[in-house]
Amino acid sequence: MNPQESYGEPSEPAVNNPLSNRRPEEQTVCEIRRHPVGIIGMYAAVGLLLVVIAVVAFGVAPGLLTNYSRSQVMLIGLLLFAIAALVGGTFLLIVHKIYWGNSWIVTNDSITQVRRISLFDKQISQLSLGDLEDITSEQDGVLAQMFHFGVLSAETAAATDKFTFPYCPKPTYYAQQILAARSRFEQNHHRDPAAQSAAPHYDTNENEIDTAGTTTA
Repeated sequence: MNPQESYGEPSEPAVNNPLSNRRPEEQTVCEIRRHPVGIIGMYAAVGLLLVVIAVVAFGVAPGLLTNYSRSQVMLIGLLLFAIAALVGGTFLLIVHKIYWGNSWIVTNDSITQVRRISLFDKQISQLSLGDLEDITSEQDGVLAQMFHFGVLSAETAAATDKFTFPYCPKPTYYAQQILAARSRFEQNHHRDPAAQSAAPHYDTNENEIDTAGTTTA
């Protein structure tokens, strides 16, 4: 799957929410996958390492190891390069699975966070839109501004830890989508104004948006 297709603006995506007992009226708003910029460095590092091994094995070693025939040195170099390529390829497959295994699934009822910490360690948690208090988008640094990625965070008044999604593509756009879903959730559930308290808000270090809503304690 092309990573570019996985984080574009959603249009009625069909998403399997691992924690959601879907009601007929529950709909997926969007699924957020990580921006590919966070994994490019891993691919580049492995590729550079293989290039260095190839240069040493096929270019430098035959000229230094004169006690052996060139064919023997090349054969040993080829074997070492094949082993390095196998190890590097396996490493990249694991990194790929872990990196792209992280996502947020936003419905008109909740946010489900899927965190893959390692190959055999995955954590899934869910936050009701009724408990959502803050949405924060951060884009720090030149690369974040150039490639349009950042950190997206959701928080409740009672929670000690935020739902945090690093390397989020277009965090401003997705923060707007979540905030709009939160507003629709409140309208659909007819919250009592007397029971409403701290207003949810959307913050960005670019001061792009300052939008308020309400939530119950």
